[in-house]
Amino acid sequence: MGDIYDEKKGMRNWIRRFSFMLLGASAFANPVDKHNPYNLVIGMIIGLFFGWLFKRFMYGFLGMVNRAKDKYQAKRLVRYATDVAMLFLVPFALMLTTAVFYMNWTGISGLISAGLMAVGTAASIELGKLKGKQEIRNTLTTSMVAFLFSMIWIVGFQYVSRVPAWVEGAVIFIGSLMSGGGLPL
Repeated sequence: MGDIYDEKKGMRNWIRRFSFMLLGASAFANPVDKHNPYNLVIGMIIGLFFGWLFKRFMYGFLGMVNRAKDKYQAKRLVRYATDVAMLFLVPFALMLTTAVFYMNWTGISGLISAGLMAVGTAASIELGKLKGKQEIRNTLTTSMVAFLFSMIWIVGFQYVSRVPAWVEGAVIFIGSLMSGGGLPL
């Protein structure tokens, strides 16, 4: 596992980041103006942050329930299992991008939640393969973290989805001030 882990780690990280960027850009795409740069860029940034946070929580919670005498090896197994499981998000990100940009879908939270739950399940299965036995605590832990992040996405998106409009308004306002428009009275 050591050689494979080290050689392919960089590729897995880029694929994971790209998947979360696609999720963010698709989620923030405006149905009227799909190629609005504010929505796409801010969506990608929020997607990256959300993915980073999701990965950290998976590392942390799986690390808590998989303590071993050799802490380095246990940490390495958890990280490898989580990194490989994150690859299961790729088909969901591609389907979501296709649905939003080519098929004009707007209700996409369920697809994002399904992708996150698939990642949780895959992490549990991968960790079981590495350890040689499936453990219910890993399944429950990954399911709990994936469910928590699914709920955070669904509930939090209602609030965070307003950020691109605020940024665009601020940029336009500052641009008008700089171009000599002055403050309206």
